[in-house]
Amino acid sequence: MTRRLGVFLGLILVVLMVVGCLFQRPATPTSAMSSSVFDRQGLIERVQERCEPIEALLAETGDTLDYENLRFFTATKLNGADETVVSIFLTEDSPSSQAAMLTEEESPLEALAPLPFAVLLPLEPCTSFSILQNGVPYLYRILSYEQAELVDAEGKFVRYATEFSWEERGTSDPEPEWHKYIGNYIFHFLRCATISTNQN
Repeated sequence: MTRRLGVFLGLILVVLMVVGCLFQRPATPTSAMSSSVFDRQGLIERVQERCEPIEALLAETGDTLDYENLRFFTATKLNGADETVVSIFLTEDSPSSQAAMLTEEESPLEALAPLPFAVLLPLEPCTSFSILQNGVPYLYRILSYEQAELVDAEGKFVRYATEFSWEERGTSDPEPEWHKYIGNYIFHFLRCATISTNQN
């Protein structure tokens, strides 16, 4: 009798466990997506807010920033530095972008310089730059085929890029864009131009 009662109670326990499992709500892809770790639209909005002061400077040349295609990177202890960087390029239809796509013969750089092409926005945590302040946007401008500068929202000189070279302006077969984050920021863009910005 006691044995039958034990078996009966055991069966009831198994049935309750199976029913409990059936009523458990499984995680769905939709619920996983709603708790996304990275809020891209939120980042874009925060970057737009931070870059608003520099947009007045770009308005002088009729250029606009391509926030939808911004580049974002963050890492800690990267070759001894923390690096959080956002770069925002001009839209393709911006006058400065259009002029940069022409050859030197079609549009001499001397007449265009200083030619805006991107904004650099270091964010916390970032110890990669000693002169640049986190949370402050800086505009890259091309001065010559060997030199570029960073200016603040008032157009005041802040520093030169560490290195800049623009060897094949107007080429019909440019190397694809690339970015390297190594405690310094180096990228290749705009028809074969390469720029780096380090801790100086």
